[in-house]
Amino acid sequence: MIPVATFGFLVGAVFAWGFRVWILIPTTLLLLASLSIYQWSEGTRFLTAVAGSLLISIMPQLGYAFGLMARTGLSMLRMPRTSSTPIPVRRRAFK
Repeated sequence: MIPVATFGFLVGAVFAWGFRVWILIPTTLLLLASLSIYQWSEGTRFLTAVAGSLLISIMPQLGYAFGLMARTGLSMLRMPRTSSTPIPVRRRAFK
């Protein structure tokens, strides 16, 4: 299950660069359904299969959050540190 969790995390991180957050709903449901069916067909009890699949299906959401942070961090590195217009300094009201 670790390779599936890693793959889900990376898919979520890639989705953060190109899609809105609504892409996570079909991705999470597809991952949840496919893993539940796979584990159930391998002989795992139904509730155990659903619980394990639920834990793994959270990975694209965590990857999406990581991808958003990475995108924000990279865009902050591209911004200039100084502005072209000077910031006005306010005088003190009382002397």
